Amino acid sequence: MAQFRPAGLSDDDSDSDDYGFYEKPVRKYFQPQLNEKKKIENNLQEAIINGNVQEVEEIVAAELNDQVNTKLDSGWTPLMHACFHAQDKIVKLLLDKGADPNFHSDSVTPVMTACSNSSANNATIYNIVMDLIDKGCILNIGDKYGQTPLMRAISSGRAAVVEKLIYLKVNIEMRDQQGWTAVFWAAHHNQPEILEILIAQGARLNEVDRHNRRPIDIAESHEYTNIVEIFKKHLNIEEDEQSDSTYNLEMTSWQEYYPGMATGERPNYCNEIPHLLYGMNCERLTPLIMKSGMDLRSFLLLEEGDMIKMGIEMPFERQRLISGLKNFHLRGWKLNAVSGLYAAKSENYSVLECLTTLGTHLQQIYILEATLQYSLREYNRIQNKIKFEPPDSPTLLKVKSVAKKLLNNINNIRRESKIMKRRLNKIVRRNPEPADLIREKTVHEIAKEYVTQALVVMSLGLLAYHAKNIFINFLKK
Repeated sequence: MAQFRPAGLSDDDSDSDDYGFYEKPVRKYFQPQLNEKKKIENNLQEAIINGNVQEVEEIVAAELNDQVNTKLDSGWTPLMHACFHAQDKIVKLLLDKGADPNFHSDSVTPVMTACSNSSANNATIYNIVMDLIDKGCILNIGDKYGQTPLMRAISSGRAAVVEKLIYLKVNIEMRDQQGWTAVFWAAHHNQPEILEILIAQGARLNEVDRHNRRPIDIAESHEYTNIVEIFKKHLNIEEDEQSDSTYNLEMTSWQEYYPGMATGERPNYCNEIPHLLYGMNCERLTPLIMKSGMDLRSFLLLEEGDMIKMGIEMPFERQRLISGLKNFHLRGWKLNAVSGLYAAKSENYSVLECLTTLGTHLQQIYILEATLQYSLREYNRIQNKIKFEPPDSPTLLKVKSVAKKLLNNINNIRRESKIMKRRLNKIVRRNPEPADLIREKTVHEIAKEYVTQALVVMSLGLLAYHAKNIFINFLKK
């Protein structure tokens, strides 16, 4: 994510702006009284709107003592007003008098105000932006919402300005506060020409914002068919793409609640991955992860290096997934979630209840094993830091306490597993071998039944035919 506070600019509107690598200009602001400032600003703004260059020059000279960087009552300077109202001649006058092109008010700079104007003609806005660039205005910055001059120019439909900014190598992948890049802005404001310009410069089309939406999703929500067609053309999206991005997770038989039981293999619970991705707001990664064939344990132990190898290119997405996995492993287990039949407090249990509880516990143990591996891996990473802690360190005491609880829980699971094993063995010894559970017939079995029934019918038909002949012959005699 881009920094929302403009690069090189402070968090307030004081005169202590840090220009970073730029030499800080010397400012000698003239500060008239508050009521006078309102009057001066009203007169100045009226002169700017009317495009009266001479009157503006007189006000700056007489009322502001030629201090063109004076912060007026609104917090704006005369230059910001001139840029906002698209008065290119007045902008040039003020810049020649030493107006600061990088002055900011609440993180808004003159070039941002110029690019926000959507009513002036394109040539005027282009000239103003060029004059500001000639005076060294900073372009790769965002306001407090992360909106850059490029984004504002896109929203106003200034294609020529966008081309110029791209020519000057502005960062087209900077993000605003909601995670939108320039492509998102072009899609949202229905700017097909600008979108084609961005695509020609290699802009990324498959990025997602903070709500996991792609630019094409934004265009489809607005029903901008021309924008959608541009995305489809460059992304090679077919009409039946839905089949590649959706997965049938519906259970068709009760055995599927216990993955691996029907095949005799160890369960992998991969059907849980899409649900977890949805909860982590990472469902866009579902096709990529599901096609990799990984099981749930591998997913829960993913590291950033694994994500890069899989093709998750954006740090924004990787960080969201890493954070989601960490929160999953840190979650607490309530007693009712793991106690199973004990919490039901019933004297008689059905076979289905026992199977359901057993399947749930198997999955819980599977997940706890992955969490234990995750915890051990993270502990090894901080082990070098912990060993330098004093014996009575709060951090070390907390780690020891957590480790003791974890060891106690593991021992409890082992004890309960042994008890369950003894009881199951006892049941097996005292009871006959159970009959096979009713299951759905396979296609082969159904076909075999049909063939058998057909043979029986044919045999009965032949038998009836022969019996009829025998009976007729008997009557003739």
